[in-house]
Amino acid sequence: MKELFQMVLENYIDNEKKVDSNSKMYDLLIRMLPWKLETFLKRSDFCIKGSMGKGMKTPYPWVAIMNKSITETTQKGLYIVYLFKRDMSGFYLALSQGITHFERLYDSKKYVYAMKVSKYFASQIEDTSFTNKSIVLGDGHQDLGYGYERATIISKYYSSNNFTNEELETDLKEMIEVYDMIVKHMGNNRYDKIIKNVISGEENSLIKADEAIKQIKETLAPMEMTPNPPLRNLIEVSPYMDRTSKFNRITNPKVSKTDYLKKSMIDARNGLIGEELVLIYEIERLRKLGLLWHAANVKWCSIESDAYGYDIESFDLDTNGNVIPIKIEVKSTVNKLDTEFFISKNELETSRKYNNSYFIYRIYDLNSLTPKFYRACGEIEDNFFVDPVSFKVHYKYSV
Repeated sequence: MKELFQMVLENYIDNEKKVDSNSKMYDLLIRMLPWKLETFLKRSDFCIKGSMGKGMKTPYPWVAIMNKSITETTQKGLYIVYLFKRDMSGFYLALSQGITHFERLYDSKKYVYAMKVSKYFASQIEDTSFTNKSIVLGDGHQDLGYGYERATIISKYYSSNNFTNEELETDLKEMIEVYDMIVKHMGNNRYDKIIKNVISGEENSLIKADEAIKQIKETLAPMEMTPNPPLRNLIEVSPYMDRTSKFNRITNPKVSKTDYLKKSMIDARNGLIGEELVLIYEIERLRKLGLLWHAANVKWCSIESDAYGYDIESFDLDTNGNVIPIKIEVKSTVNKLDTEFFISKNELETSRKYNNSYFIYRIYDLNSLTPKFYRACGEIEDNFFVDPVSFKVHYKYSV
């Protein structure tokens, strides 16, 4: 096996930009390496495939070993994969997941969720020689390799001309043991259900603010229009200071057709920026109050599920000076004035449940260096006019 892997490292980077099925490299990655692994493993339940891209050569060729009961494609599921670095200075043996599947399910939060599932699997794997540290394949957030990096669970790195055939065989056997162990634990459960359970998690597994801010930045990086997004400073103002009902056709224009894909991407970006700003604000606010432990335990909830009815768990002081937990729903807009916004039925009901420990943080002028916001405490209907604009309907079969 050593000779085949070294041949890829030494010859993959050439002047050929397109995939040529008649080339020696194609034969090496698509036929010879998978055949060598099949011969070594002798497992009928495995599907082994190699790739150097379709049409144009990928900067990251790979050879994957997949349990057929879980997946037969690297776009989804759990599998073992050899991933080559962009500069061909080495390659990884990794237990990984299909990042494309996370993108289809979770859109802008694909990297956050993929990392969460990866960390969960890694935390359950004991007594292994592999590392759960992030792999490094290429050039950062805008690069295809970034998705592979976020989806990796455990791995081992081999630098060019610095590995033996015995090492490759021993490590692969150990990785197969780990893979088989996970497959047994999965039983008859579908992979989709498993990752949703991991992502949903338990309430005490919510992500703390410092980690949340880091994950939000990583998620936002590919969505930002500039490689150096502005450093925003959130400014608290009085409610309704910039509220207006005039020029409604400017602040809330009606358009003939909505590009829902573009709108969802913009809304996701704005929502993440707003939540990041509030997490930072809450940490600093609690520190100023001398509540250092509480500042370290502000948690991000919307990463887990939309079912909470709020985005962030924090703390505040009641009228007697006692520390109480609070729930924060963040509503953000790029409009320079405080315009109307949408809420869900669940958010309405959650505000009734928590009452004086429920807050709406309304952020506007989001794209400026000094976005403004105000806090509204209590039931949503006590602070805002609520107008129904859509209804859930079903056919009257009894009619």
